[in-house]
Amino acid sequence: MNRSFPALARLHARRYPLMAPQDFGKLAYQSEFGPGHMVSDPALALERLLTECRGLTPDCLHRPPEPIGGGLCRFHLEPAHLSQEGLLPLVSLLFTATACRHTGTRAGLEERLESLLALDIPGYPAWLRDYRAEDCPALHHSEAFRSAYHPHYRVLERDYVNFLFVLLAIWPLARGGRPAVVAIDGRCGSGKTSLAALIAALFPCNVFHMDDFFLPPALRTPERLSQPGGNVDRERMLAEVLLPLSRGEDVTFRPFDCHAGRLRPPVSVPFRPLTVVEGSYALHPDLAPQYDLKLFLTCSREEQRRRLLEREGPEGLIPFLEKWIPLEERYFDALRPEAESDLTVDTTGFFQDPESL
Repeated sequence: MNRSFPALARLHARRYPLMAPQDFGKLAYQSEFGPGHMVSDPALALERLLTECRGLTPDCLHRPPEPIGGGLCRFHLEPAHLSQEGLLPLVSLLFTATACRHTGTRAGLEERLESLLALDIPGYPAWLRDYRAEDCPALHHSEAFRSAYHPHYRVLERDYVNFLFVLLAIWPLARGGRPAVVAIDGRCGSGKTSLAALIAALFPCNVFHMDDFFLPPALRTPERLSQPGGNVDRERMLAEVLLPLSRGEDVTFRPFDCHAGRLRPPVSVPFRPLTVVEGSYALHPDLAPQYDLKLFLTCSREEQRRRLLEREGPEGLIPFLEKWIPLEERYFDALRPEAESDLTVDTTGFFQDPESL
């Protein structure tokens, strides 16, 4: 836990001034353990979610997702969610996945609880002594909190909520049973690989990376490299991956080894109905007709640089600034993949938990 958890709790206190010591304790418990104690049966979790939403009144206040630390947030329920096809079943799936993926420790909970003493919350020290004497069980909101704010939410991983409407677009493709290919293009550092991994963790699918289709040296003619996006072997991606997938066939391809500058031995990938192709140049016009859903991720230049510096280090950042980013931007300007995408997502505020700021 970062020392900023008390600052996060202070933000909640400003939003909910009637928070009691018990509500601060619940915030600490949820931040550490997630919703695992709430999920015993996925089917029952969905039934309870639907029942709760049906009971909401039309005047229920809209609340944006609220970060609670630990990479988690509270996703508030609204009556309108009932009319959004597939949304609540997806939220229930994400709720169950969060419960499975997020685990905490008693030591972590104790650290969070102890840190809240610095806020001078009236009655909190005595409440904390009693809570520890009860062996720190899971908590409900206080009666005062429930009466004043009528909380109806599910605790979800923050990245799930960030990409909620992307996942909602993929949801019918993942359940449809027919071959479907999702493409994720966008700026380097915008989260393409992270999103592909998130999708693969939720839905059975294969993931192919455009980095494995970098153009081999023998094909790097001046004419080819003068083309926007000419530095990827889109012909091989089409022949070895996309066309076999369109026929429901297994895929055998040779990934390009960027360090050795040559193709690696063939890799065989059994067919799955859902496939994700991620990486810059994925939405090149030669490839775009093969996709069922086209996504484009972007972020601010400042955030792009920050992420690449964190990921690559100072020396590794240089080739991105001098070579890879200019090549990408030339491709974006000339072929406009963002304009041709089905969904564009600006990830500038993603991937940072408030506790890490």
